[in-house]
Order: sequence, then C-alpha cells, then structure tokens
Amino acid sequence: MSAVQPDRKIDSTTLSRDTNSSTSSTNSFTAEDRKYHASFLASIERNQIRLSRSIIIVLTALHFSGIPSITKYTSKFFHLQNQIGVANNRPIYDIHIDDTYYVIFWVIAVTFLRSFLMQWCFSPFAKHFCSITSRKAKIRFAEQSWSFVYYTVSLICGCYLYYNSPYFNNADQIFVGWPNHTLHASLKRYYLISTGFWLQQIFVLNIEQHRKDHYQMFSHHIITCCLIIGSYYYYFFRIGHLILMTMDSVDILLSGAKLLKYANYSTACDVMFILFMVGWLVTRHGIYNYLFYHTWHNARRLMAESICDPTKIQKRCWTPTIINVFLGLLGGLQILIIIWMYFICKVAYKVITGSGAEDVRSDEDDTDAEEVDEIEPESAFEDETDETDEPIGIKSVGMDAFSSSSDSTLDDESDRRRRLRGQ
Repeated sequence: MSAVQPDRKIDSTTLSRDTNSSTSSTNSFTAEDRKYHASFLASIERNQIRLSRSIIIVLTALHFSGIPSITKYTSKFFHLQNQIGVANNRPIYDIHIDDTYYVIFWVIAVTFLRSFLMQWCFSPFAKHFCSITSRKAKIRFAEQSWSFVYYTVSLICGCYLYYNSPYFNNADQIFVGWPNHTLHASLKRYYLISTGFWLQQIFVLNIEQHRKDHYQMFSHHIITCCLIIGSYYYYFFRIGHLILMTMDSVDILLSGAKLLKYANYSTACDVMFILFMVGWLVTRHGIYNYLFYHTWHNARRLMAESICDPTKIQKRCWTPTIINVFLGLLGGLQILIIIWMYFICKVAYKVITGSGAEDVRSDEDDTDAEEVDEIEPESAFEDETDETDEPIGIKSVGMDAFSSSSDSTLDDESDRRRRLRGQ
C-alpha cells in the first residue's frame, strides 16, 4: 500500500494543477471569444491548411487525369489565358474573363502558403531563435513574418518589371497608347497574383475574430481590390503596377519594425520605425500623390484619342465619369493614409520621448510578458484568442493591409483539448 501512495499523491497534484490551469484558461475566454470559437467561421479559420491543401490536391489530380472535358477547365487554374501573340520571343497576353480561374487558384494557394509557413516555419523560428515564449507573441511574429516575406518578394518582382517597362522614368507612358496596352507573361502573372493576395486578405479578415480595427482594414481592402480589379479591366494596369510597388515598399519596413519589437530589440525597432516613417512620407504622401496629380492633370490629354465615341467600335473608352471614379477611389485611399499618418505621428512622439514604438491601443497581452507554455502544444497557435492588436502603433489603425490574421490558428486536435478542459 505504501508503494502506491506516492503515485496517488503525484496524480492528485497533477490533477489539481491541470484543473487550475483549465480554470485559468477557461476564465481567459470572454463570452464573445466562446461564441466565436463555436461558430462556423472559426471552424474554417482553424482548418485553413487542410481545406486549401485538399482543394489544391483535387484540382491537381483532376488536371493530370488526362480527361479532355475536365482538363480544359482545370488548366485555367494553373496557366495564363488569352495569349494573343509573341513579341521579342516572349508571349503577349490580353485580359480575359478566364483570368478569374487563375485568381481563384491563387486565393487558395496564398491561404495555404500563409497558414503553413506561419504554423511550421515562422512560429518555431520565433521560439527557437528569438526566444519568444508567449503564444500570442509567436502568433503576431508569424503574421508579420509572412507579411515581410510576401511584400519583399512582391516588391522585388515589381521593381524588376518596372525597370524593364516602357514607362520606366516616363510617367506619360502610363497613358500613352491606352487602351491598346498588352501584358507579357510576367506582368500578367504579377497582377493576377496580387489580385488573389488582396482578395485573400478580405477572406482572412472576415473569418477571423474581429479586431478593433476591423472596419478600417475592411474599408482599405475593399478600396484596394476595387482599384486593382477595375484598373485591370480598364487596362490601367500600368499605374496599378506603380501603386502596388508604392504600397509594398513601406509595408516591408512596418513588418520589420514589428518583428524587432516582438523579438525584444527595442532600439532596433525604434530605428526601423523611423525608417518606416520616412518611407511612408516619401512613398504614400510623395510618390502616391504625384501619381494622383499626374493622372488628374494629364490622363485626359494623353488619352484624348480614346474618349468614348458612339460612332466607333472601341475596345475600351473613357468618359469624365470613369476617370472621376478612379480618382475618387485613389483619393479615398489617400484619406485613409492621412488618417493613419496621424497615428504614426503619435507613435513617433513616443519614440522621441523615449517611450518606444508602442501601439497606442494595445496592452501587455500582445507582448512576451504573457505566461509561457508549460507544455508546448502540437500546434504553435493553440488556444489563443485576443482582442488586442499589435504592440506597434500602425497596425492598430488598420495601416498594415495584409498582416491582419486570426489570433487562433487552431487545429482540430487542439480545439478538442480546449473543449475537454472547459468541461
């Protein structure tokens, strides 16, 4: 009997500790948290990897089935459509409604890549190389790592395309010859993948638990998608290309500042934030407004031959209303940028006064001060729900367009364990 008693004592202690842990974990969930985690949207959010992976596998299997009646459709998901010729030994494309298939595939592919890299690459990196032990901080670090990687790759591709474009250092060429502009494969692929990325951001924003800046972010994403899709349809993809580059460049600095913050490099974070602020002023208030002014002042003159004429058959034509709609969307985006600049200045004041680049709306829950994992979960994103935002000021007001993601990328097993603890 005496030999058994120590085991009973250990079991009792363990049970007591587990019960206290369960109670603490359960109490940390608000009624809103519990409602969200029981919802259909939460189940989709928890299974992004599985769902997107399954769809990609099914499409790929169907594509390689060799059945002509199937592959004529599946090929549209994997290959660019509507090649109209060859120039300088490179295929030339026009826009087509079938481009929708390619965009849908990349919405799914970006969903998979983002979720997979966050769970299996960026979160483990945060733990093992940056000594980040808080699960919330690891999630935030993973989100910003994805943003940093995507925007860097996108900017590199965009700069390469711009350097080899006819409108390199010649803004008039953005509109000269419109609408008879064609796309080579690289530019078309770049534009359609960018469209898929931004549509995926709307998807993620609406399946995740809403943060405080949800509607600012949602407005930004809607305006951006309207500009990208509308500019593609109306053959304004040259100026769309330049605006995408303008946005990507400064988002790299923002994500870099946040990564340094989560890794507890406060001084480096403040330096990166200053660089970000300078980059923001140059790109989003300088270059962006120059493009806006150039469009407003010169587009009608440079496209005078393509004004709508009912006596002609025209591929695309413009009216003052069409131009004004695009200018209105560009202006609306600039209004959001100006509002965000106000919050950037508030964070800059904190940096100057020595408080550091801290989110004006966040609290300590997003920092590494949160209790560490006693037992590392199978998923790096288990059991995390939070109403606060990033601990650096800009995301809190919706500026970082693609870093917003769910606080809880939970797999089915971790969700099962959470429910059991709550019982």
